[in-house]
Amino acid sequence: MKKIVNFTILFVLIFYYAASAKPIMSISVEGTLRSDKATVLSVVKSKVGSEFSLKTVDQDIVSIYNLGFYKTVSAILNENGSGYDLTYKVVEKPSVRFITFNGNDEISDSKLKKALKIKPYNILSKKLIKETVNNMMGLYASKSMYLTRITYKIKPVQNNRVDIEFNIKEGKEVIIRDINIIGNKHIDKSDLTDKLSNHRKKGPYILTFLPWFYIGRLRINDLNGDAQKIRNKYLSKGYLDVNVKEPIVNVEPDTGATHIDFSLKEGRQYILKSIKFKDTEPFTAKQLRNAMKLKINKPFNIVTLRKDIAAITDMYGDKGYAFADIYPEIKKDKKNAYLMLVVKKGPLVYIHRITIVGNTKTHDNVIRREIKLKEGDLYSVSKIKRSRVSIMKLDFFDNVKISTKRVGTNKVDMKVAIKEKPTGMLSFGVGYGSYDKISAQASVAERNLFGTGIFGKLSANISAKTSLFDLNLVNPWLNDRPISVGVDIYHQKYEGYDYTQKSTGFKLTGAKRFWDNDLSIGARYSLSFTTIDLDTDYPGYYLEDQEGKHIESSIDPFIKYNTLDSNVFPTRGTNASNSLNLTGFGGDRKFVKDVLFGEYFHKLPLDLIGHVKGKVGFASGVSGKKVPIDSRFFLGGINDLRGFETNKASPMDSEGNYIGGNRELYASAEVIFPILSSLRFYGVGFFDIGNSWLYKYDFSDLRKDAGLGVRWISPLGPIRIEVGKNLSPKDGEKSTVFQFSMGALF
Repeated sequence: MKKIVNFTILFVLIFYYAASAKPIMSISVEGTLRSDKATVLSVVKSKVGSEFSLKTVDQDIVSIYNLGFYKTVSAILNENGSGYDLTYKVVEKPSVRFITFNGNDEISDSKLKKALKIKPYNILSKKLIKETVNNMMGLYASKSMYLTRITYKIKPVQNNRVDIEFNIKEGKEVIIRDINIIGNKHIDKSDLTDKLSNHRKKGPYILTFLPWFYIGRLRINDLNGDAQKIRNKYLSKGYLDVNVKEPIVNVEPDTGATHIDFSLKEGRQYILKSIKFKDTEPFTAKQLRNAMKLKINKPFNIVTLRKDIAAITDMYGDKGYAFADIYPEIKKDKKNAYLMLVVKKGPLVYIHRITIVGNTKTHDNVIRREIKLKEGDLYSVSKIKRSRVSIMKLDFFDNVKISTKRVGTNKVDMKVAIKEKPTGMLSFGVGYGSYDKISAQASVAERNLFGTGIFGKLSANISAKTSLFDLNLVNPWLNDRPISVGVDIYHQKYEGYDYTQKSTGFKLTGAKRFWDNDLSIGARYSLSFTTIDLDTDYPGYYLEDQEGKHIESSIDPFIKYNTLDSNVFPTRGTNASNSLNLTGFGGDRKFVKDVLFGEYFHKLPLDLIGHVKGKVGFASGVSGKKVPIDSRFFLGGINDLRGFETNKASPMDSEGNYIGGNRELYASAEVIFPILSSLRFYGVGFFDIGNSWLYKYDFSDLRKDAGLGVRWISPLGPIRIEVGKNLSPKDGEKSTVFQFSMGALF
């Protein structure tokens, strides 16, 4: 093309150029119909007022042509007195009218249209057509249909337009028939293939959505990673010279059956005989050795060595050596290996600037107060990690990335990049009981009110027999100090079988956090006004004692400890609390109530999460008073005994009224397993045990249930469905209870 262009310019312009070097008086563009003249001029280097240059015009023509919009580009030069008028003349490529697909059954037109790089009304570009074909092939690859072939036709139509027709010949789904390991002598094939991303089909097809069953689809992009996993398996067992070749994939075109071959040479196994260190300050060699998992006189585990190096690097990072490097030097003889770890710690590093980006709603101080480092502090890798966890636990953000950039020899700038998510939640739940009939619970909450980090919630619980309205506000950081203050105002009405209770009150809470905000110590003052009216001529003893108007004034000191990695979906950590209710500071009610609660999350093999929790409660009247019915313990529901209806695991009086207990004991164990972890969709199996008693703990009278459920941390909010089986139902109790709750973010 360039040769043709140059020839054209020489032929047309040589006379003018030879005559004299004159300035360019004007530059114009002709021939643009659908494209923009400004786009053409944006790549032109020739300028009005400058001397005409044949070389520059030649470069301009090439630049205009490379825009990809034009079939031909030429330049016309007209003499105008003391200068020249320069015109670039273009002939546009045709535009696209329609795009159609033929032969696609597995993927719809609408999904293929999303893969288009070239679209109707665009200028025809074969480059964009090829990119479109690649995108569509990617869609078929996601379905493991690698044998699919896609071609296209360009059909000219009137008015310099074309139609593009993509013809698709869908191939069969590529399914792994077998995976062969060639050359393994000392490690079984099953051990080598167990953790690979590519697996032959395993398990019932209907269950292949579960992580321990495999649909057998070929994942081409994971093949090299699988080869590295095989290599790591040998390296973990001391085969330091192992060589795993690039995998070979054979696909049967008629059936789609796929065979994968991994060839390797094991080499010899080495035993680690010694570990030495060089330049360990400020640590001792013993301290570094104690931090390592690597074992002497065992096969040299390179995979463990990598983890040990990372752990030691973090140790130096916690001491301010942000640029520390640990170099392994390995010497081998015929059977043994000898390790020397050389430490190059570099200078002490300090935090220079901390910047926060990505927050359009949340105020900077809300994020900054969760960061464990301040400008001028000594660098600490553990504090950076804890800072990310602390910011994520706010549950204001989809993601938090903390990066550092070296500034000079001993400083780093720290950047906190966040991606905000909706923090408002509209939640609701529905239920049905033989007495309450249909009940509905709803709440509107904002965890990050006006971007200040203040929590606000308005909730309601309404059924044929119950109504509860509650307004709650909590500021977790008073003047950016780790002090939380909160207020809660509520009104409640409950119609029992033989009585009606109405309560109105408020609570004021203050607490201070310690130990990196994990420990919280505080107190709550509450004041409530309650009226209990009896609706029967034959009330039980306990109901008759509660009749009338009551004023309750109490102080509740509490202590909480929370190290959970998430407040929405924890996978590890502890959450424990103890709350002591001291009622009788004014009013007519006088009692003491104490509740101890604890739960623990732990990651298990196969991506499982173990969760155990328990609660012990005690209540007792003071000065001859009894514990009021609304302050007693009632179990049953989605948060404790899931095989029982809400509040139905409770003592009853002689009239059959649930009157609550002065003692309670509850424990639960559950295993949470992924169903579709990419969608945050999980299953749960659980076992619950517990009860509430009127006078004393009775371990021979513990109620038990077990069941299954699903939990989905959906884009709209958490959804929870659980079915509990009462393992020893009594007369009048349901044997199976369905529990449901959900929420919606906004």
